[in-house]
Amino acid sequence: MNDSALGLDGLLGWSQARLVAYSAGRPLPFARARLDEASGSLLGESLVSLVDDPSVDVAEFDGYAVCAGGPWTVTELIPEVALSPHYAMKVRAFEPTPPHADAVLPMEQSVVETDADVATLIARDALNGTPDENARPDFGAGIIRQAAIAAAGHELVSADTLITPQVISLAAAAGYDHLTICPPPVVSTLVIGTSLLDRGMPRGDRVRDALGLTIPAFVGLLGARGNPPVRAPETRELLLQEIDDSTADLIITTGSTAPGGNNLLRNVLRDLAAHWLIDGITLTPGAQVLLARLPDGRLLLGLPGDPRNALAALITVAPPLIAGLRGQKWQESTATAVLIEEAPLPDYAEDSTIVPIVVHVSAAGRTATPLVSHGPAGLAGWAQATDFAVIPPGSGAPGDVVPTISVIGT
Repeated sequence: MNDSALGLDGLLGWSQARLVAYSAGRPLPFARARLDEASGSLLGESLVSLVDDPSVDVAEFDGYAVCAGGPWTVTELIPEVALSPHYAMKVRAFEPTPPHADAVLPMEQSVVETDADVATLIARDALNGTPDENARPDFGAGIIRQAAIAAAGHELVSADTLITPQVISLAAAAGYDHLTICPPPVVSTLVIGTSLLDRGMPRGDRVRDALGLTIPAFVGLLGARGNPPVRAPETRELLLQEIDDSTADLIITTGSTAPGGNNLLRNVLRDLAAHWLIDGITLTPGAQVLLARLPDGRLLLGLPGDPRNALAALITVAPPLIAGLRGQKWQESTATAVLIEEAPLPDYAEDSTIVPIVVHVSAAGRTATPLVSHGPAGLAGWAQATDFAVIPPGSGAPGDVVPTISVIGT
């Protein structure tokens, strides 16, 4: 068996791998979703006003809708009945004005006199505020005309915008029941390793699975929908069947990513005629990561079995990959920080190093304190990190300015 058929020749650098991952994540087809299903997705089409805003002429403020000159007899009309000359009707702000209304007289400029159950409206003089039977508002004053704010079809929210609760509220107010979305990718997690425990204390040579619950939670923060983890069988035929039968847009596996012809996952991917996209990154930890596209278009991200290596690979590849699948714009972070202590050395001189850090922000800028990898599975520092430093080859001394990414790898 030719080992070169089981992967690619050569490792990618940190930035190269993230660009490849983003390019690999082709946006999923648009879908129609109810408002209660749409939160967290991206708008596939712009949200536009379905009717004119306002849909009819409305009062700008509380007052009296008037027709022709005054004084005006105050009346009450049912909706859509026209106002006769020299009559007025009381209206509230943003309520429809009756047909034939010439203007709305503000409440503070109005005087109503009642005689024999007949109410008469007189306008105040604009200069001295005294009632004046000849005073009248300018034609159209106090009326917001139909479509004055926006005509039907006006863009309210552009496509590719994240659908937040505020967007859903606006859509509901505008009369929408459904939205066109770029749906979130569905991600399944296959945990390879029969000796792993999924509950209780580690015992003997069996350790707890530290990744099965982590991956769905992580991809959920990135806007994907993570299915509960599945323990993958460690036989070639059954693992092939598990991958082949999955309906997820992205399959993430843990373990069995080391190079070599005896590697279970690599042999299965070869049998599935997968197209290799990433086969290792010059990265400490997390070098042994792979990304492949299956013949039907689904993607498989293979993470190392060691938790620290897997987390480093996950925060490297998953954010740009899922951004691409969601149709989301993505670009490399430009955040930096000054190291105030020496960072751990990489495994190889050409490696970038991912280091958990605590970032401190002051008037002098951002500084970073590297955290020691200790505790169960060496994850205590990773759990306490506020950010991660991505230290280029040859850097890592105190005073070096290094790139940083957030705890979810963006």
